Amino acid sequence: MREIITVQVGQCGNQIGCRFWELALKEHAAYNTKARYDDALSSFFQNVDTRHEPAIKLPVGDGKGSIRALKARAVVVDMEEGVTNELLSGPMRDVFDTKQFITGQSGSGNNWACGSHHYGPMYRDTLLEAVRRQAEDADSLQSFLLLHSLGGGTGSGLGSYMLGALADEYPDVYRFSVSVFPSEDDDVVTSPYNAMLSCAALAEHADCVMPVENQALMDIVTSIQSKSLGSQRGSSLSGLDSGDVGGRA
Repeated sequence: MREIITVQVGQCGNQIGCRFWELALKEHAAYNTKARYDDALSSFFQNVDTRHEPAIKLPVGDGKGSIRALKARAVVVDMEEGVTNELLSGPMRDVFDTKQFITGQSGSGNNWACGSHHYGPMYRDTLLEAVRRQAEDADSLQSFLLLHSLGGGTGSGLGSYMLGALADEYPDVYRFSVSVFPSEDDDVVTSPYNAMLSCAALAEHADCVMPVENQALMDIVTSIQSKSLGSQRGSSLSGLDSGDVGGRA
């Protein structure tokens, strides 16, 4: 059994993170139809019994135990409250532990230095305490998964600082980063500089970087949506007999 702690930083990181948790649950439900808490699920989620206060954490055991309530092994970070408030009020709200939310008020102003040199030292102890709580709940911590963008201030600056702090505190734990690079026509004038400074931190502290360019990500989403709409139209036409189609032509 190997646990992975996901650290989602900034607006983009948290938006991607929300979709990640939703899809992870859907895919596991399709594979594990008996709702068992097994090794695969325990990598990203804790199984807890919320009938007690505090909630009792249930072990994997032989992988045949029933799911009570799942809590993501996640730390949610943003220096604005907009996206995190959406998470807490959205359909995935029960998956997150509110103690693992670390938020600010004013944001980082699309400034890498503000995120890294101002908010980083300011929130260092709080960030590492949130990570420590998750690490102590893991039986055999394998890696950290950082979700962030490189164009803004929080995802790039605070994400870079967080990556370095994890390297200092947990040098033997692998650090993976899913990094969204700004598109060529990004309208934020500081985004190329934020991305460049973040790349230096990634090269120094990340064991593996999984990059994706923002426009490429949008193109993938658009393509999937187009195929989905085409499939729905095809299904609706296939339900009509030839007389119906001919009559409307």
